[in-house]
Amino acid sequence: GDKDRLVLFTARTVERLRAWIPIRTRLAPEEEAACFVNRHGRRLQPRGVQRMMDTLGQEAGLPKGKLTPHVLRHNFATGLLERGADLVTIQRLMGHATIATTRVYLEISDQTLREVYHRAQSMREDMDESPIESTPVEETTPSASTHGVV
Repeated sequence: GDKDRLVLFTARTVERLRAWIPIRTRLAPEEEAACFVNRHGRRLQPRGVQRMMDTLGQEAGLPKGKLTPHVLRHNFATGLLERGADLVTIQRLMGHATIATTRVYLEISDQTLREVYHRAQSMREDMDESPIESTPVEETTPSASTHGVV
């Protein structure tokens, strides 16, 4: 979508990226800026990703079309919601400009709605019972560092 996005990842991902960089360097010419390239050294395109996912799906015994980037994003967003993340946080993690776009990725069951409602009610009751404490605010926003990426 020609948008810059913040991508959070783990130390394990950094290890995998560090292992990939020497392979990528052998495949791609110096002028290629993309981190992920195909076997011909050219920028990995969405169709190439889809082909890889089709192969993985077939190897896992999934029906064709059941493993797609959209399905992964949908499961990511729904999983976050089911574990208590709020819609605005999910929107930011998905890189969406509007909450309406985020809602497309969410499959919200009646059970999930009940759980979110009860969790919110419980938090409200806890807030009503506990005194308000003043604590300093600490910045925890991750930097847009390219740590581990060459």
